[in-house]
Order: sequence, then structure tokens, then C-alpha cells
Amino acid sequence: MPAIAPADKVLVTGANGYVGTWAIKVLLDRGYQVRGAVRSKEKGEALTKILAEKLPDQAKNFEYVVVEDLTADHAYDEAVKGVAGAVHSASPVTAWAKHPDEVIKPALEGTLGLLRSALAHGQAMKRIVLTSSVRAVVQAEAGRTYTEEDWADDAVEEVKEKGSAANGMSMYGAGKVLAERAAWDFHAEHKNEVGWDLVTLNLGWVFGPTVEDPAAPEDLPSTAGIFYGILSGNPIFDAFYGAGTNYIDSRDSGEAHVKALEVEAAGGERFIIASHWCNWQDWRNKAGELGYFPKLDKGDPQRCASLQSRPCSSEKAKRVLGIEFKSLPETLQDTLDYYRQRGWLAEYEA
Repeated sequence: MPAIAPADKVLVTGANGYVGTWAIKVLLDRGYQVRGAVRSKEKGEALTKILAEKLPDQAKNFEYVVVEDLTADHAYDEAVKGVAGAVHSASPVTAWAKHPDEVIKPALEGTLGLLRSALAHGQAMKRIVLTSSVRAVVQAEAGRTYTEEDWADDAVEEVKEKGSAANGMSMYGAGKVLAERAAWDFHAEHKNEVGWDLVTLNLGWVFGPTVEDPAAPEDLPSTAGIFYGILSGNPIFDAFYGAGTNYIDSRDSGEAHVKALEVEAAGGERFIIASHWCNWQDWRNKAGELGYFPKLDKGDPQRCASLQSRPCSSEKAKRVLGIEFKSLPETLQDTLDYYRQRGWLAEYEA
């Protein structure tokens, strides 16, 4: 028996974000009712319009609620009423924070705020899925495969020691670690008071198509914008070539969130949602092999050959959630085809 099932109502926070919109699309496709939490009426109306265009038959099952400040006390009290499940994807995504509080405070307080609201007002709630990141898993140590048993506590220690001098990705990772641990601690403390269980998903960097159709590449959300910038040779992203990442296709992310809501055995579990490890030159190499960006400097194909890898295992997610992840060529091909349809590759192909 699924934890929740189609026709149930699901709350999605961060509803107009890259991860949130894909979770909403899959939910609506499956027949769920969806309540999206957004920061303003304008964002809610814009999302409603996008869904009406993309999913004309299912969009009637979407509604939105405005939560202006996700860190405010009782921010989600009204949002959680009457929903059977929740996906909490609202959290800052940045590697450029100047102070730890820019990412840690909203990640931690937003997560606990939702859980407190669910404790007090979520009488219909059966399951909450928290979107976390592989950055809460992967540590500095390279050359081994990471699993759900691992925590990036080294990021937390770095931030404690260095404060605003800490690396931006360490600040982000610390926020994810602290928010996720706080969620598990909260549920353990109140497990006899609530009728819902908890699942956390540690996503790789999300790449792939978007649900909405941005007017220009500069309007692409979060990691989708970084992806375009690197492939198109934008020098602002040159520093990324010295790194690699575990990644997940945006469509697989949406599927994983819904499976995490549905699969009964997922309750109380932590899952890594990542296709595989790769470096940025891998993407440019494959783009060249597929015939894209013919006028663009291909870079050095061996540029990252010596880069030490930190792959994450997604075996548990495949086994328990029953999902498979798209390959690098598939994600890349579909994304570049989308760019071409939008006219964003013309200057590189003329």
C-alpha cells in the first residue's frame, strides 16, 4: 500500500524552483492535487499560467499559497492543512554566500518551520519528503564511493572554524547537513505525536530541461544556468573546470520525489539521488561528439583527467524506489535540443 496515492493533496514548497516545478509536474501527471508554496502572488500566478500551458488537462488540480518568509514563525501553518504529503524543496542554492547565515539560517529554520507546522496543523499528513543534497554526504576525501551512511561533517567543522572565510560550497554543505540532521532529530523527538514519517533525498547537481520556458539563457534557474554557461564557454564559470560533481537529470529528480512520497518502504529512509560522477570537461567533450557548439573552443579533453572523483552510490534508491536514472548522453542531448529549439545555440552554430 502506498504511503500516499493519486487524488491526495500534496504541498510543494519552493514551488516555482527548478526542483519544485518538476515535482509538481510529475504529481499532476499522476493525478494528484498540488498546493504550491511561493514567495508572492506574482510568482504564484506566473506558475499557474505555466502549468496551464504545459498541462492544460491537469492544471485545474493546482493551487498556490503565499509564504513570504519561510523562516518566519508559523509560516507554513495554513499551507499544511488538509494535505496528505509534502515536498520541502525550498532552500537557498548558492556557492557564493559571503556569510554562513545566508545559507544555513534559511535552510535550518525553513525546514524546522515546516515540521513544526506539520506537527501542530498537519492532521492529514502522512509523509514529508525533504530535499537535501549530496553536498550533505560527500566529504573532502576522494577516491571512494559515498553512501547514505556518510555525512559531510567536515563542511560543518570548516564553517565553525572559519566563519565567513569558509569556502562557499562548504557553507552550502553545512546548511544542508544541519537542516537534514535537525529534521531527523525533530521527527525522532516527536514520532509519538505525529502521523507522518520522513524521507530525505540527497540530490546531485540538477541538470536537464526546465518545466517553464525562460525568455533567455540568463533566466535559467540555479544549476541549469550554470550548465548552459559552462557548455557555451562563458568565462565566468571557468573555475568550475577544476571540479566534478554527482548529477541528476531534472526529470529524474521529479520522479524520485514522487516515488519517495508513494513507496511505503521509503518511510524513515535517506536516499542518494544521483546518476553518476562526472567532471565539466566530460560534458563539453560529449557535446562536441554529438555535434554541438562546432565554433566553440572544445577546451582540453584531458583537462580533468587527473581529477580525483567522489562518486555517490544510488543503489539504494534504485532498489527501494524502483527508479533508473538517465545517462549523461541522454540528459545532454535532450537539454541541447531544448536550447536549439529556443534559439540559444544559433551564435555558436552559424
